[in-house]
Amino acid sequence: MQSITLFELFKYFLILGATAFGGPLAIIEKIRYDLVLKKNWLQMDEFKNIFGYSQVAPGPLAFQVAVYFGYYRKGFWGALLSGFGLVFPSFLLVLLFSIFYKEFHDVEYIRYAMYGLSPVIIAIIAKSGLNLSKTIFQKDIFMYVIFFLSIFLTIAIKIQIIYIVISFAIFSLLFYSIKRKIKGNTLNSFVGFIPFMLFSVNSVANSVSLYVKSSFETLCSSVTNSVSLCVKSFSAILISSLFSANLLTMALLFLKVGSLTYGSGFVIVGVLRQEVVDNLQWLSSKEFMDGIAFGQITPGPVVITSTFIGYMTSGVIGSIVSTVCIFLPTFIFVLILAQKIHKFKDNFYLQSLIKGANAAALGAILSTAFILSKDALIDITTIIFFLLAILILFLTKFKDIYLILLSALAGILIKMFLY
Repeated sequence: MQSITLFELFKYFLILGATAFGGPLAIIEKIRYDLVLKKNWLQMDEFKNIFGYSQVAPGPLAFQVAVYFGYYRKGFWGALLSGFGLVFPSFLLVLLFSIFYKEFHDVEYIRYAMYGLSPVIIAIIAKSGLNLSKTIFQKDIFMYVIFFLSIFLTIAIKIQIIYIVISFAIFSLLFYSIKRKIKGNTLNSFVGFIPFMLFSVNSVANSVSLYVKSSFETLCSSVTNSVSLCVKSFSAILISSLFSANLLTMALLFLKVGSLTYGSGFVIVGVLRQEVVDNLQWLSSKEFMDGIAFGQITPGPVVITSTFIGYMTSGVIGSIVSTVCIFLPTFIFVLILAQKIHKFKDNFYLQSLIKGANAAALGAILSTAFILSKDALIDITTIIFFLLAILILFLTKFKDIYLILLSALAGILIKMFLY
């Protein structure tokens, strides 16, 4: 495995943050391809472990993977530069879009671009999810079963991602423990476990969900109260002369959302909408949807929409506060976990939990592509865009970034001259 410098680490994630489209799965698949296959900065087993660890803490998934990798290779500064590099390009782009938007309130060209871009993003998510699943699952049939059950539970029953991940992590631990004790062949062990799994999936999911929800909320409540108390007291003493009450309220809101929200960036954005539009009424529904469009048309994590919210509410300082506070809790959680969890990386029980968590998370997040497709594939033109993108992505080596730029341009031209 090659050695790397802090500068090389920062440079890689800065370029990734400026060019990676398609949400968490697309970014993580790009990280896997680059770091494992091209640069040899990471072994495949290490990548699987990092992806599994990233299910534990709340916040954006791709950001966690970047921070974990940076920490394991270069400690605190590696984690900081990796996370900063991934987020900074999209922060700058969304800030520029926000300034333009507040000045002119004209996003028609953005909407036109999204018309062509959205179907392609769905195709990129689908391809990235399938590539990741083949890499992580290999020939493990049980992980494929979890994967498809996770998709079904997310789409049909609409169970929250965190409960799906926890439930199937426990199922995975049970299965691999039984399999190890039986010491029979893989097929017999698997077939013998299927009736138990199918019979238990609903009851265990419900019971685990209730238990985890109550215990997790109790823990998070105490942590959040402590953090809120510290932030309030220190803010009042140290920075009350610089920050308005509105900025403190914003900081606490984004800290709370970043601390307590699991799942992909789209889940976090949904929570922010409820707070910012419905509860606090900082933005109108239309303004918030325009902010989401900026988050989707720019590379990097989708949750960068927080930059738009901060700018629209309190200007440039607001955009910095909101962006830092949405990512800060995840960064802290990852640093705390990384110091402990990596010591048990070869533990059989941890590995069994990680396998189930990885399969469930991939299925649940890949379901996002299906859910988003309802808004993206709205007519025959967008369906053609999607099918062409699928063919190009799977049958050629055409780079994603070029496909994204061409689809955005095509969307603008079609909307301007044909509709």
